Amino acid sequence: MFFDIHHLKNSKIGFLSHSIRVLRLSVILIILGLVGIIHAILPFIFTKTVSNGIKKLYAQVKDF
Repeated sequence: MFFDIHHLKNSKIGFLSHSIRVLRLSVILIILGLVGIIHAILPFIFTKTVSNGIKKLYAQVKDF
C-alpha cells in the first residue's frame, strides 16, 4: 500500500526508531548503488559486495 496512516501502529514501532531504521537502510542502499556503478565500470573489484549487501539487507527487512 502506498499510503497507510496506521503503518507505525501496525509495525509496533515508534516514529524515531522507524526513522532511524529506514534512514540507515536508505543510506546502505545508496552506497550499494554507487558500489554497483563502480563494479559496472571496473568489474574486477567489488565482485560480491552488492549481492552480499542485498542479502544482508533482505535478512534484516524480511520480517519488517
